[in-house]
Amino acid sequence: MRIRALMVAVGLSVALSSVAWAQPGTVFIEGQGGAMIPVGDFRHDQNIGGAYSIAAGYEMVEFLDLMLQFTHSFNDNDNERDTFSGPGFVGHSNETNQTFVVGIGPRFDFLPSDYRVRPYGLFQVEWDHFVYFNQVDFNHHTLISDDDQDAFGVQAGLGIEGTVFELYEHRADRYPLLELTVGVNGSYHHAFQPGRPDKQFVTTLASFGVRF
Repeated sequence: MRIRALMVAVGLSVALSSVAWAQPGTVFIEGQGGAMIPVGDFRHDQNIGGAYSIAAGYEMVEFLDLMLQFTHSFNDNDNERDTFSGPGFVGHSNETNQTFVVGIGPRFDFLPSDYRVRPYGLFQVEWDHFVYFNQVDFNHHTLISDDDQDAFGVQAGLGIEGTVFELYEHRADRYPLLELTVGVNGSYHHAFQPGRPDKQFVTTLASFGVRF
């Protein structure tokens, strides 16, 4: 009986030490900026545009984070009818698209958090909101039209981040109190629209983050 109790105590000690080693509970916030690149048939509708993203996550265990991300992009329409004319008038069309993406899902870290350079993969389910805006000016008149579309989508990507600064509360601490990171990532997005063609695009982003 004593041997069994000793084995249980040793097992619990090993489990608790493994949890402590994993440093769960780390929170991170990232600001990202880069480009949104339409691919597939979607590239015939939009040109490459700028994008930014705000992400926040929580380190569940050593190799698994849960992340929530918001992304916003601006793209010009891919067309050649920016200027048009007819008898007695000349008009200009300025078509712009905006894409809003809210995603949530796991981030898989390929190396423990105490490595200074860490590659990772991510997968998210997301809500995509596509906004089409067109402003037409002719003979001192302005016409504005817009159209919104919603879709359910998925995202999969790879990235790498590195630690550039660490702040420790005590010199002998294993983990820093505050950590600054920089990185890059690329993701493929696929938006499903019943009754409409699916939309595919790629985001390439550079990131600056804080872990605490």
